[in-house]
Amino acid sequence: MWAGPNAVIGGLLFGFGIVLAGGCETGWMYRAVEGQVHYWWVGLGNVIGSTILAYYWDDFAPALATDWDKINLLKTFGPMGGLLVTYLLLFAALMLIIGWEKRFFRRAAPQIAKEIA
Repeated sequence: MWAGPNAVIGGLLFGFGIVLAGGCETGWMYRAVEGQVHYWWVGLGNVIGSTILAYYWDDFAPALATDWDKINLLKTFGPMGGLLVTYLLLFAALMLIIGWEKRFFRRAAPQIAKEIA
């Protein structure tokens, strides 16, 4: 397995949180300081969640992070293989984004035309 449950769960929670909060760690901070009060709740949730994680980390760590094999992708693929895998994954992500963009604007074009007319 290339990613332990800590990376998978952490990535999903981070992605969910960043969408729910409307921004990343620094994003909610500067917005809260600007006076956007709803980001104060995001900050409070961040502090509470981090405190709970720190308190229970000794119980969670073996199951989620520390008892899993260490993986070095450079050793797995080699320098050129790692570079090739990185470029292929970036290209695949670009193709997915371009495909999604075309699909989105294809559906939005008739609606935009109706609004303009």
